[in-house]
Amino acid sequence: MGSLQGQILISEWMASNGDSSVDEDGESSDWVEIWNRGNQSISLEGFSLSVNLEDPRQWVFPAITLSSGQRMLVWASGKDRVDPTLPLHTNFRLDADGGSLWLWYSDGQTLVSAYEDYPKQRRDVSYGLDESGQNRFFLQATPGQANASGVLGFVADTQFSIDRGFYTEPFSLIISSQTEGASIRYTTDGTMPTSQRGNVYTRPIIIDQTTTLRAIAYRDGFEPSNVDTQTYLFLQDVIRQASDGRAPTGWPTRWGSNTVDYGMDPAVVDDPAYRDTIIDDMQTLPSYSIVMNLDDFFGSSGIYSNPGQDGRNWERPCSVELIHPGGEKGFQINAGIRVRGGFSRSTSNPKHALRLFFRNEYGAGKLNYPVFGPDATQSFDGFDLRTFQNYSWSFQGDSRGIFLRDVFSRDVQLAMGHHAERGDYVHLYINGMYWGLYNTVERPEASYAASYYGGQKEDYDVIKVEAGPYTINATDGNTRAWRELFNASRTGFESMESYQKVLGNNPDGTPNPDYPVLVDPVNLIDYMLVILYGGNLDAPISNFLGNNRPNNFYSVRSRLGEMGFQHFVHDAEHTLLNVNENRLGPYNAGRSFTYFNPQYLWQRLQANEEFTLLIG
Repeated sequence: MGSLQGQILISEWMASNGDSSVDEDGESSDWVEIWNRGNQSISLEGFSLSVNLEDPRQWVFPAITLSSGQRMLVWASGKDRVDPTLPLHTNFRLDADGGSLWLWYSDGQTLVSAYEDYPKQRRDVSYGLDESGQNRFFLQATPGQANASGVLGFVADTQFSIDRGFYTEPFSLIISSQTEGASIRYTTDGTMPTSQRGNVYTRPIIIDQTTTLRAIAYRDGFEPSNVDTQTYLFLQDVIRQASDGRAPTGWPTRWGSNTVDYGMDPAVVDDPAYRDTIIDDMQTLPSYSIVMNLDDFFGSSGIYSNPGQDGRNWERPCSVELIHPGGEKGFQINAGIRVRGGFSRSTSNPKHALRLFFRNEYGAGKLNYPVFGPDATQSFDGFDLRTFQNYSWSFQGDSRGIFLRDVFSRDVQLAMGHHAERGDYVHLYINGMYWGLYNTVERPEASYAASYYGGQKEDYDVIKVEAGPYTINATDGNTRAWRELFNASRTGFESMESYQKVLGNNPDGTPNPDYPVLVDPVNLIDYMLVILYGGNLDAPISNFLGNNRPNNFYSVRSRLGEMGFQHFVHDAEHTLLNVNENRLGPYNAGRSFTYFNPQYLWQRLQANEEFTLLIG
């Protein structure tokens, strides 16, 4: 049997299969690849796989032949399937925390191939033999195919002797990695350090001013660490940044057709009413620090210099940190960032709102943190960073800028007992430069709906207005239920039969499982009361579009449950302007499907006496 040792090999295997491959049941089972590297076919009948040295016959191969050069996949799923005409499954699983794996000859005593005391495994990373026969981790798994080049291991994360936060005195910062022989590089200009780019760390760094520091640890033959980011804020220099308003070194003098005024106004900083408390005032709110390559922000293909562009092609990588002034634990996560908004995307606007996306390609696929407090969801695919858009001091110099119109409407909807777009006021820094007051905001898309209403995000239809054409579309799911509701509104709701049907009921109000629930009357009425109370000029029917087209609403519904469409106040900036504002209508926007919206539905439902009584 000595000739088989080296001819039949466990060439690759995976003990932590997240979603890199699935078995015939659609499950991400672990797997083992057996390779016949010899020039003759070999029968594997009676061979066995084992993870227990005391039980070499733990799982035995059926009558199956491995031809020369062939690679065969065996799922280490615990399902124990041995039909040679179907995919094979062992009766055990692999231990991702470390263990052993043996392939035995049919006598149960002769070892053919082995991985004894293998190291801890990583999600969707395989382990096996490279071309030279050495054990390696493979970042790109290749089940059933020749192995790619691999790495010896993974360099441990960089560690910082002092954590991100607010500081008043200089300090000495030590950066380290637990990987023996690892080197460290760092940057302070927002760019991503690599093994070839950045300052080589050789001694502790003196931090004596606001600094954004990004670091990576690396070693030849190993996968480098991810890039860690730390922001250190010295508010005494923050309030004096660019005190003349001019662009600091490395920052653009303008973007778009606007005049850029950096920094805080000295007239405010030095005003006797504020100067003695401004440092403390800056610490009454949490701070977010965005750190990124400035070219991705302001360059020719940067998001801030091209604010009208949208979509994945106009998303750029960044680091996001939440820094609490009182020392409460915040977070750091790598993310994607875009400009958000509609009219505010104008190139004449010097200050834009932003959107954050948490994706696997940047690091963690979700942010798990109570961003909006303990009563809100604590898992996010993304959220927005709103700023003054309409009625702002920086954009069009409007004297009515109070930065609470949208927040007020959203908070009222929440106070009425409905889910709403939660938000908090925060300070924002871009590469250490103070960027002003912003508002973190949830975005009621499918992942949001799944967090609050249950189920999976794939279960939800999300209807909103597409900026530009101002027509409705589904950002998630489809518009079939929304069209069904539109068709019902065209027929009318005068009769109890037609009204109760969109509630999923028989005419007498008893549930009918054959009728989808399309309307939640309480949610719709309360939504419209918020719209009307605030005198909303731009949602869900827009005064600025002649009251002929919709704007600024989200409507969300699960296709699986008994929940009618839930309507969300969104971008309620054109509110609280005139106490006598009357937005009752009725308006025609919604008579065609492309413009169908919650207010038109509300108008049509008022033909039903029961619905009208519910309003009262």
